[in-house]
Amino acid sequence: MKNQNNYVAIMAGGVGSRFWPMSKTSYPKQFLDILNTGRTLIQSTYDRFSPFIPEENMFVVTSAEYVEIVKAQLPQLPEENIVAEPERKTQLPVWPTFPSS
Repeated sequence: MKNQNNYVAIMAGGVGSRFWPMSKTSYPKQFLDILNTGRTLIQSTYDRFSPFIPEENMFVVTSAEYVEIVKAQLPQLPEENIVAEPERKTQLPVWPTFPSS
């Protein structure tokens, strides 16, 4: 049973510099199948939460440049649940945009 009172924020804004050359700024590690499971890291993270968190309560926080990749890799995620930072600094400033219960 999914709990309507729980929310998840998947942080996916990093550039993956420690996984270079596999991970590049244009396509960082969260969007790669590093573990060779057929699922990327962001997809695997989503999969772990989806059995008990409703889709409408799941958010991805990412850089504006990665929004299209998130949409492609998580097509089931409502578009309004992708929170994009306009520039890469930190992910903390986007927190006030999340709904409160």
